[in-house]
Amino acid sequence: MSDYPFSQADLEDIRAHGLTPETVNAQLRMFARGVAAPELIAPCTINNGIMPLETETVRRLAAVFRQAVDNGRLAKFVPASGAATRMFKDLIAAHQKPGGESPASDKSVTALLANLNRFACRDALWKAMEQDGVNHDDLTGEGGSAAVLKYLLTPSGLGYADLPKGLILFHRYRDEAASASYSRTAFEEHLAEAAELFADRNHRCRVHFTVPLAHETAIKEHLRSGGAQIEGRYGVSPEVTFSSQDPATDTIAAASDNTPFRDRNGRLVFRPGGHGALLGNLDRLAEDLLFIKNIDNIAMEPLRRKTAPAIAAMCGLLVELQQQVFACLERLTARDADRDLIEEVTAWASRHLNLFLTDIITGDAPVEEKELLIGRLNRPLRVCGVVKNTGEPGGGPFWIKDSRGDISVQIIEEAQVDMTAAGQKEIWLSSTHFNPVIIACAVRDYTGRPFRLADFADPLAGIITEKSKDGRSLKALEHPGLWNGAMAYWNTVFVELPSDAFNPVKTVFDLLRKGHCPD
Repeated sequence: MSDYPFSQADLEDIRAHGLTPETVNAQLRMFARGVAAPELIAPCTINNGIMPLETETVRRLAAVFRQAVDNGRLAKFVPASGAATRMFKDLIAAHQKPGGESPASDKSVTALLANLNRFACRDALWKAMEQDGVNHDDLTGEGGSAAVLKYLLTPSGLGYADLPKGLILFHRYRDEAASASYSRTAFEEHLAEAAELFADRNHRCRVHFTVPLAHETAIKEHLRSGGAQIEGRYGVSPEVTFSSQDPATDTIAAASDNTPFRDRNGRLVFRPGGHGALLGNLDRLAEDLLFIKNIDNIAMEPLRRKTAPAIAAMCGLLVELQQQVFACLERLTARDADRDLIEEVTAWASRHLNLFLTDIITGDAPVEEKELLIGRLNRPLRVCGVVKNTGEPGGGPFWIKDSRGDISVQIIEEAQVDMTAAGQKEIWLSSTHFNPVIIACAVRDYTGRPFRLADFADPLAGIITEKSKDGRSLKALEHPGLWNGAMAYWNTVFVELPSDAFNPVKTVFDLLRKGHCPD
């Protein structure tokens, strides 16, 4: 496919996004060529790619974790760029019904009104209505439901339809000492979890949020207040930093013939490149160990306390494995190639890091084998928590063969799999575990230098999906997912976490689940 002949106006649009014509043409070629689909070999299962956390193991690893935390080695990374629009999609549709159609009969509105007292935002909603002199005591009928939707969704009240998900009030607590209740947003709950789990010996915890640039000022102001409350409650000072997704990670949209898709005015259309675009944000952090968790997966405090030992053990395992990898690398680099040492390290790496190394140990070239083994070990390391598969949409842990012929364990999304290829659908459906995006990462090498994370991504592992704009279908390209192709060449270990560690909020009614709204 030859390069597309962009006009002068096109070139200006491309430059305005921080992109180059070469980059955009490479994306168009990817639409034409298609992305590389991994070959699923088998799902990871307990003791075959997934490590169970036994009670004694949890106790031992908790001590390793605590020492690393006390030394200030762990920081929390929370992708929080997502808007709450999808959370309220059905309610927004009901609110925007054409004149004459009452929202009161809509099922989502009926469910909202029936459960309104259980939502953490109720008191804030009542306050917004009272400020306008609107009576919230009687919300029956068309007028009541319309008022609730107006003050919940629009800038006249809480404005939830257009806010980042992190600014939505998720949980309400009862303060028995003060005989009062208080509510927390998802942002505040992540600060609280960091204070509970990751406070160092100086009573500090570090959290980095990726946020939408348009809301960054409001989020910073919100977290100044929220951070002070967390410090008062836990005696821990949150050190919060922010970054936004670089516009240069946007991707061109394509028409069905793989030429650039254009809007009604004939201008090029660019789309956000998905969560894989956050790899650069992760790379720019000067951290040692990172704990990644999505903004919407945050339970109330009592449930977090139940799952905290497993999370601590998972992070402790990361620290222990990193120490062992560094010890292997120091031994390998300190002496000449040695057959016994190579075989010993290879056996350890196969058993503890899920590395498939039969291509390395041939017995013919120990010097070459040693260098290859060093290359396989000297990579970013991650321990990924997985939970039992209960039918939630999303990816899971699999043994796969990639486009280079390498066998490894990976988190795979359904959109990556060629379901028409022999046996692939059956393997996908046989998965026993799910990826909740709870990941502990070690991002420095054995000499203490940060890895360049882009070197360990698979550029061919993007995702092409079908979207629409102006009533017309288009092709959208996402970068290799942050925990999929962007981490394709990291060393990966899966551990089983309790199911209670996964409490996603995809719709507003998920806030009625036990992790967010106790009975």
